[in-house]
Amino acid sequence: MEYVNPVFVLLMAAALCAITALVHSVLGEQRLLRPLLATNTGVMESPLARNVTRFAWHWTTVLWLLVAAVLALSAYGDIDAPWLVFAIGTAHLVFGVADAILTRGKHIGWPLMTIIGGLTLLAFYSIQTQ
Repeated sequence: MEYVNPVFVLLMAAALCAITALVHSVLGEQRLLRPLLATNTGVMESPLARNVTRFAWHWTTVLWLLVAAVLALSAYGDIDAPWLVFAIGTAHLVFGVADAILTRGKHIGWPLMTIIGGLTLLAFYSIQTQ
């Protein structure tokens, strides 16, 4: 696959991870967390549950930014761990497809996760076949 530039493809995947993280944080806060926490019923009556829910949501955003950094550093050769690139690509592709199936395509995140996975695996394959 000489026509695939793995550096560019990994940087595209990293950029999409960063975009996904920011969209996840902002829209998740507006469309899911605020309405959920506003109910103040059931388990959400507990201040601990409310705090843990918000913390866990935004912690996921931080982790996605870290994945973006790993992909970018891998693109430039600062991280030489092909297994990690493969794992990131596989996880995004599998969970992106699962998200599409489970939400019947209604969740806005599945296309981004699937594309990130596909790009990352394309870069991995390209690197392995050089």
